[in-house]
Amino acid sequence: MQIADPFGVPGAPLETLHAVLSQLEGVDRGGGRLILISDRQGDRPATRYAALFILGEDALITAPAFGPEYGAVGAQALADLTRWAQERGWPVRETILPPPDFVRVLAEPDEGEVARLIAASNPSDPAIYTTLPKRRTADEWEE
Repeated sequence: MQIADPFGVPGAPLETLHAVLSQLEGVDRGGGRLILISDRQGDRPATRYAALFILGEDALITAPAFGPEYGAVGAQALADLTRWAQERGWPVRETILPPPDFVRVLAEPDEGEVARLIAASNPSDPAIYTTLPKRRTADEWEE
C-alpha cells in the first residue's frame, strides 16, 4: 500500500478539508472508502477526528482537524467531508485509536498501522457525522 504524507493542519478544519478535496479532485467516484479516526468513544460532542481515505492501493491520511472538538467549523467540515464521500458512494467507517497512539500514528503512519486501522474499522451511519452539535464554549456554559 502506498501511503501519502499526512494532509492538512492539526486543528485547522477548513484548511485541511480544502487540501484533501483538492488532492482528491478527479479521483474515480467508485471504489474509495472513508475511515474516520478518533481518540475517544462515547463523547461525540467533544470528539476530534482525522480521516483516512483508501483509494485502491493508495492511502491518504489527514491531520486531526475535523469534528466538534474544533467548534462549529470543525463539525461542519466533518459533515461536509462525510457528505462528499457519500456523494461518491463510498462507505463511511470509524475506528478508535488510543490517545497515546493517535498523534503518533497520524503524524507518521506506516503500512502496518494503516492496515490495522482498516481492519479495526467498523461500518458507521454517516448521519452521526452530519448532525453533530457544536461544542459549547466556556462562555456558553455560564449563560
